[in-house]
Amino acid sequence: MDILRPAPTQPIGYYDYFGKLLNPRQAAELVAQQGLNPNHPTSYQQVGAVEITQDLIAKGEEIFFNRKIGDTFGLQGVFGFGQGLARILPEINAAIANLDGQPTTNLQITLQKDLAIGSRTFPQGTVINTGLQVEKKGTIPLGLTPNGNVTCAACHVTLNDRGDRLTGVPNGLLGTSLLIALSPNTAAGFARLNFNPLDLQYQGNGKTIIDSQGRLVQLPDPQKFEQAFDEAVLDVPFGHFESSPDSINNTTQIPSIFTFKTNPYLADGQFAVGPFAGLTSVNNAVHSSEINLLAAYQLSEKALNIDSEVYLGTVLQNAADPKLRLPPGEPVQPSQWLRKVAPEVTQAELEDQVGAPGTGNYSNLQPSLFTYNGLVFSPNSGNPDDIASGNFLFANNAMSAFQNSLVPPANRTPENLRALKSGSVIRGAKVFQQANCATCHIPPFFTDNKIHSVEEIGTNPARARSRLGLNQLLVPPKIYTLDTPVPIPANAQVLDVPTEGISDTPTTLPEGILPNGGYKTTSLRGLYLSAPYLHDGGVAVREGSLDFAQDGSFTVVDNSGLGLTGTLSQAKGADAASSLRALVDRELRALVITANKANPALVSNNLDGTGHNFYVDEQAGFSPQQQADLVNFMLALDDDPSRF
Repeated sequence: MDILRPAPTQPIGYYDYFGKLLNPRQAAELVAQQGLNPNHPTSYQQVGAVEITQDLIAKGEEIFFNRKIGDTFGLQGVFGFGQGLARILPEINAAIANLDGQPTTNLQITLQKDLAIGSRTFPQGTVINTGLQVEKKGTIPLGLTPNGNVTCAACHVTLNDRGDRLTGVPNGLLGTSLLIALSPNTAAGFARLNFNPLDLQYQGNGKTIIDSQGRLVQLPDPQKFEQAFDEAVLDVPFGHFESSPDSINNTTQIPSIFTFKTNPYLADGQFAVGPFAGLTSVNNAVHSSEINLLAAYQLSEKALNIDSEVYLGTVLQNAADPKLRLPPGEPVQPSQWLRKVAPEVTQAELEDQVGAPGTGNYSNLQPSLFTYNGLVFSPNSGNPDDIASGNFLFANNAMSAFQNSLVPPANRTPENLRALKSGSVIRGAKVFQQANCATCHIPPFFTDNKIHSVEEIGTNPARARSRLGLNQLLVPPKIYTLDTPVPIPANAQVLDVPTEGISDTPTTLPEGILPNGGYKTTSLRGLYLSAPYLHDGGVAVREGSLDFAQDGSFTVVDNSGLGLTGTLSQAKGADAASSLRALVDRELRALVITANKANPALVSNNLDGTGHNFYVDEQAGFSPQQQADLVNFMLALDDDPSRF
């Protein structure tokens, strides 16, 4: 069957031209049409075309696995991620030593002393799941560096039972909430959740500052604010992340990154323009707008209705590095204090960042569809010690080429072998078509590459609204030519980023997002390794919660394993087959949603598993066996679905 054929892979020697894949002849014609010499490699860079080579992919892989994300000044000096990690480092080292060289997909630590986070105290002797992965003979967890930095691999690589890397597979059990809440100034990320620093409940011993209007304002009590924010962070289930500084609780589960031809990117499809169809924009955001805590103050007044000095003061007053904290005595304006303690901006919050053309000047940059804080991650071209060093946008494009080279690993489970041999996978493919699943999840990549409105999809709308506040602030997306060195010279050439077919105008959000938000059609490839399901991970069922009969029917035998309440909120994994049943069976889904909505922590984070009401069950005219076959088909969507 065509539906079971392997999907095409990214071809070497082709060119990416803002998401269009061009063969060498087409790329040469494009260059010639613009009056440039096709025989000069720089001609392609000057028009924005990226040649896809094995060398570029290899460099992207090296950056992905070994290069830190975020800026040292903000992530370490202000937030204190490394300091937080150090609080459990003895336990991590002891746990790794106890592995005796064997791998693990979930490093369990035993506390050597009491551990206080927020208002919670974990007593000495408590065994804690971290979700950290350790490779065979590993000495540090995968995705962490010896100096306390984190790489892309922490979230987007896991290990199989033998300890082999499964690159591109989400680390669905990663204790993101724990690792973040450990930091001494976690509340520096307050804009990620619905926290107003001027709420009266947080008043106390906060600093008094001068805001942007020259008024005296008292900041929140740093201890009260930190404790409350730590509590909220700990409520986020494992395997989830909260990246957008939009003051909306819109946590999302870590996605798989089998990215070739699955644009637009992220759950709401907001990353849709630029090289590699928006994938380069995602990589840029991970290293910039999603991590850079301080640069967000530029837009806090317009996007969050929080005075920029109040935002910056709240971030700085409890900085992990005492030298960066607001001074005692007379009130100061935080932006002036920042430049006093960190006079060179490119060595502080703009480390490895440059302003995108057309966005203005820091600290008053405007967002665009390519960069939501006006900044681009692009390290200095002349720094040979940095593996991400290169011309403008090199590192982001290299990571895009690498991610596009990834394919779902083969499903070698005994269950998949039986399903293939018995014909269940082929029968399930027919059910997939009969149920009209292929209308949106179009083979071979099982997506229509579109954003569908929240009204159509019906899933929890919080995440879909994450960028709506920026729509009136956008400027046309532009980048420098890809042969431009960094630092950017005064005469650098600029390219317009195409938006045709993506958004109505260069300054409006992509079609499908407006007016109320939307979600992209997720690819179904690699489902067997990416449970639970939907953007919020709310469709979750723990292994052993269902009893399956020979005729394909099932019975719920353990209600405690339903929903995020019974899985990732307890740092326990969700079972793919059982969770997919909950996705397509309305009665089981209703039980899962009920379990989620009974948990206040999940309700506050808008994690419920609602929506996508496209069911394949008896009420829709399908037998239990057909439902079971459909699930087996979806679980078989690996690198070669028809083979084991």
